[in-house]
Amino acid sequence: MLVLVIDTATPYVTAGLVDVTSRDTIRARFNRSVRDSRAHNEVLTPFIMECCDEVGVTPSDLDAVVVGVGPGPFTGLRVGMATAAAFGDALDIPVIGVCSLDGLAWNAIADAPQHEGETIIVATDARRREVYWATYRISDGHPVRVTEPEVTRPTDVHVSGDADVPAQQPSFAVVSDSVADALLASVTSVNQSVDAQPDIVNFVRAALDHPMNLDRATNVDDSDDTESDHDRNALFPRQSDLQPLRPLYLRRPDAVPPKAKPVSPAISEEAITRARQLREQMTADRDE
Repeated sequence: MLVLVIDTATPYVTAGLVDVTSRDTIRARFNRSVRDSRAHNEVLTPFIMECCDEVGVTPSDLDAVVVGVGPGPFTGLRVGMATAAAFGDALDIPVIGVCSLDGLAWNAIADAPQHEGETIIVATDARRREVYWATYRISDGHPVRVTEPEVTRPTDVHVSGDADVPAQQPSFAVVSDSVADALLASVTSVNQSVDAQPDIVNFVRAALDHPMNLDRATNVDDSDDTESDHDRNALFPRQSDLQPLRPLYLRRPDAVPPKAKPVSPAISEEAITRARQLREQMTADRDE
């Protein structure tokens, strides 16, 4: 099956196509990525079409879309998720949202295999001298998130435990280069790290770890041209089974409604009353 991968939650704008034959057979076909957190509108859709042209397919050949849902900046997430939803709706294919930090956590497995039970930390630039971050524990060769994503200053990054299981300090980090120095200086237990640049194969791996996928088929046989759509998409949930995409902003938007300005004392009460009546009348005429 052919999967379109999109992520706009990091300083990179990433799009690519991935062939998925089984959980263990995932191959990148082509991808485009640029480090420009302000270019989402201009480059994302052209990147997608360029990937299709390079591979020799059309959007109608896609079987699913995997999209990073953050945490990330408001504008970037909105563009990436709206684009993914548009492709999914137009083509009637499932759109699987994954926490972008989950996709990046697979970088630790792919670039430097970690030990069973080891704790790793994933952090990306949240601007304002803050980071988006979460911690993971390696279990059966998979990064399993053990804390919910947060946005804090690098000095406030920590690993919490409980009374029965003390926290294990991370020895490995996946961090964007813009925050690497600040984070690694704060989390002194980390002795190795890799860059948090999105990898389209790793985002598909994170999607396949979606809880709704755990009981699904582990192989897809592409040799039979008569296979049904259900068989082709057996590795992913049906769109009807998926929850609506929900972005992980973790912050309130910077834009806020303006505060009401006080009325000048030079304006009479009669004038204010007349203005309100005119506004109400205009609203009533418009609604009719």
